[in-house]
Amino acid sequence: MSYIKIIRPFNCLFVILSVFFGAYYQSSISNLFPIIFAALSAVLIAAAGYVINDFFDIPIDIINRPDRVLPSGKINPKAAYIYSVMLFIFGITASYFTHNFYCVIIAIVNSILLFSYAKTFKMSFLAGNILVAYTTASTFLFGGLCNDNVKNSMIIVIFAFLYTFIREIVKDGEDIEGDIKLNANTLAVKIGRKNIAIVSIFPALAIILYSIFLFTKNIIVMKVFIVFTVGVSLPLTILIVYILRKSEMRRFANASSLMKINMLMLLIILWVG
Repeated sequence: MSYIKIIRPFNCLFVILSVFFGAYYQSSISNLFPIIFAALSAVLIAAAGYVINDFFDIPIDIINRPDRVLPSGKINPKAAYIYSVMLFIFGITASYFTHNFYCVIIAIVNSILLFSYAKTFKMSFLAGNILVAYTTASTFLFGGLCNDNVKNSMIIVIFAFLYTFIREIVKDGEDIEGDIKLNANTLAVKIGRKNIAIVSIFPALAIILYSIFLFTKNIIVMKVFIVFTVGVSLPLTILIVYILRKSEMRRFANASSLMKINMLMLLIILWVG
């Protein structure tokens, strides 16, 4: 059970859905075989990323999240490291069966980036936030590439990048105590929780402005734009105000969790629309 828990099953399900979303969004084409292997590749690489991240995060999690699998001793750290490496290898191998050169390159690059993020960039100023935002958004592009649907998938790629970036900096605000003790160089450590809440306004505003751009260009219809505003833009604004009003760990943790739900709502609205 611990080997399942450490790969974040809910997040892995989201990765699979992201690949299928990118493949089928506003498209009637169905290259099912490559899409299935793209989803398999993406979820294995994502799972490997979660495991290797927890491996390098043991000193931080002992402070911030002692109940997690590795700091609580449910899996031996060496076994976790081997587990992650095997998942990376299987994920890259699965990408070969998409029969798409770019998918294979993305699988290799993302594996390297996720390992580098866990080992080095997570503690770096902004680099880690941008890297996670890219790898999350790239799952939609992965699906688009293997189903000749790149143009349509890029709409959600942009939304996913911006939304993940917001959530990552909010998570930095949540983890600031442990990061300070380990001399991390994250954005939250540099500018503090209150300023993190202020910084999060800008990518949130970019999401709202991008939805307006899509509406003015007739890429999304008025009905979708209204539902998007009520179901995504408004809740996101409320969450930003929530952490702005009182910048404490509990609020950042709550906002981070609720942003997952809001991102899922974004996908549902765009898909149904």
